[in-house]
Amino acid sequence: MKFGLFGGAKSGGDASADSQSYRRFIDYVLAAEELGYASLFVVEHHFTGNSQVSATLNLLSYIAGRTQRMRLGTAVVVLPWHNPVLLAEQVATLDLLSGGRFDFGVGKGYRDAEFESFCIPKAEATERFDECMAILRKAWTTSGRFSHQGKHWNYRNIVVEPRPVQQPHPPFWMGAGSPEGIRRAG
Repeated sequence: MKFGLFGGAKSGGDASADSQSYRRFIDYVLAAEELGYASLFVVEHHFTGNSQVSATLNLLSYIAGRTQRMRLGTAVVVLPWHNPVLLAEQVATLDLLSGGRFDFGVGKGYRDAEFESFCIPKAEATERFDECMAILRKAWTTSGRFSHQGKHWNYRNIVVEPRPVQQPHPPFWMGAGSPEGIRRAG
């Protein structure tokens, strides 16, 4: 049986409190790794007023440099809010820095306020999720340059660097909270 951590740092809302909370969270993660915990999955939320982690990949990149064995993952990155090519580069970099210890948890999101604040219609979440997944896979499995012409994203003759350590790419984990999401994950 393996045990892991789930959640993320919670800050106090000002710079000094945020710094202390993140330091305590990192100490907590390091102690968990020392005790043999197998994984850490960190959430992504925005605009909540509850001091939740928003820059998940940045936090995990730092933790990757401080840990040796623990698998690191997202729970989840909400794909409709992110530029797929930039995300592919960031995830590949995190996979590289962690020595291939990254698990990529993805989802399409569910909080109305987050979609509204990003000015992205929630009604587009599924099509944006699907297009982002297609671009991520293409970015990591195409040798050399590629192009993509889609509804929300267009790229011409690009190459995504660096390449992820795990081939063909870090494992995907899919968050699902509805019958449609469960079908998609299946």
